[in-house]
Amino acid sequence: MARLNAAVLAAHLQSDDPALQPSSLMIRSLPFASIALGSALLALTFAPRRAAAQASPQSEALAVGGFTFRPSVEFRLRGEFRRYPVDTGGDVYSSNAVLAEGFGGALPPLSDTGNVVKTQWFFAQRARLGLTVERGPVTGVVTLQDARLWGNDDAIFVGPGEPALPETAPYEAYIDLRTRSGRRAFLRLGRQRIAWGDGRLVGADDETLTGRSLDAVRAGLQLGNVDIEAMAVLLAAPGGAPPEVAGTRKPIAAGTGAQLYGLNAIWRLAPLLHLEATALARITREPRPTWLTPGDTVVLDARVSGDRRGFRYAVEGAYELGRVATFAADRALGAFAAAARAELETALPAHLTFSARGAYATGDDGALEVGETQRRFDPILPDAQNNHGPMGLYAWSNVIEGGGSVRASPFDPLTVSAGYTFVGLASPRGRWVTARLLPVGAASDNESRVLGHEIDVSLALQPWEPLRLALGYGLFIFGDGAQAIFTKANRAHNDGRPADLQQWAFLQATLTAP
Repeated sequence: MARLNAAVLAAHLQSDDPALQPSSLMIRSLPFASIALGSALLALTFAPRRAAAQASPQSEALAVGGFTFRPSVEFRLRGEFRRYPVDTGGDVYSSNAVLAEGFGGALPPLSDTGNVVKTQWFFAQRARLGLTVERGPVTGVVTLQDARLWGNDDAIFVGPGEPALPETAPYEAYIDLRTRSGRRAFLRLGRQRIAWGDGRLVGADDETLTGRSLDAVRAGLQLGNVDIEAMAVLLAAPGGAPPEVAGTRKPIAAGTGAQLYGLNAIWRLAPLLHLEATALARITREPRPTWLTPGDTVVLDARVSGDRRGFRYAVEGAYELGRVATFAADRALGAFAAAARAELETALPAHLTFSARGAYATGDDGALEVGETQRRFDPILPDAQNNHGPMGLYAWSNVIEGGGSVRASPFDPLTVSAGYTFVGLASPRGRWVTARLLPVGAASDNESRVLGHEIDVSLALQPWEPLRLALGYGLFIFGDGAQAIFTKANRAHNDGRPADLQQWAFLQATLTAP
């Protein structure tokens, strides 16, 4: 589907939409011998994730009368394994909203406490069948998606703004109106995927099991070298709907639901100097999903980026304000986050490429008094793994991050990369959340900022244009801060000791046509 969307935008909007790119899920325990056997069988047939975003050629078109039809197909199979997961077992919370808080604590209300999970694994598949229909200035896109775990029929939460598994539904279904000459402008209505900037605040999250698409209205206009875009997204439908709409005869809570509004502008001064400003406003009332909490959240973001002759960089800062509903009274929100990345592709053999990144986001300092301001940053709808390491263990919230990587392509179809990242807590007594914004826990007596050290390696191979294969391995060495949180969240083992490290591996295969 990435091919289809890129082709439509490139051919008819000539826009610079960024490439769209890996959840927490249930899983099952099994002996190491079974893990090894399953991994070996998987490796023989598949595996990957596209290592770098690439422009896709436009698909073959079929012309009928005045209409042009472009089909697309994508099938992806993925296997993952984790030893000592951070977000499975132990304490289970009633909400995974970043800003939700229980009475007298930094975490959402506790709903259950499960057994400690030492080993988890799964196989998941995703199939997409798409069709683009064009006539003059009008384009219609419909993409059906089926995503599920092998052997499981229960609904599994995967991430904010993403459907539960298993899921068979439209991934995209929109109409696009655009100008054909003069100033470029477009209007797009329907279910669509949206990514702004690096995807730190609004991303398509395509590397996850389902990807993310939003029910939205978007409009864009180009004025010289300035691109302006606005959107209105319905995150949760209003309450009080009639039975034929709500699908139930039970009383539906009245309320306006949840919406996200955004405005984005990019001023392209030079290849190495793009200035970008983003404003987001999320309004949340009942009824709402569990990944949202009632309140008004406004984010003001500024970004500077550039790309020229193998050097790419971005520097970004965001301030978040508003109010959050709590048990006592509305709580003021005031949080800050910053991030930077840089990458240099050299002229050395194998296109040796070096990159570095860092990020910071404020967090809460444990339980807050009535009237005290909430400092925990909420990244709204971020990409899960593009910006914070492939293992998906932390998000742009209560975090200190610094790391780098090296990538090489010994020959065209093969890419090998390795990286290291230090991860810490901005506020030691605050909440730790994963890349899917799931709460891992918090410890009011924790004095250490160190969550740990991540080391990862990956290999991507594209032996044939439609087929992409990849595999990767990650090791996260837990610091004192992480182990204190594990103990508090009832994820210590039978001997009372938390794990020293997590191991993670994935294998993936993606077949795309055309």
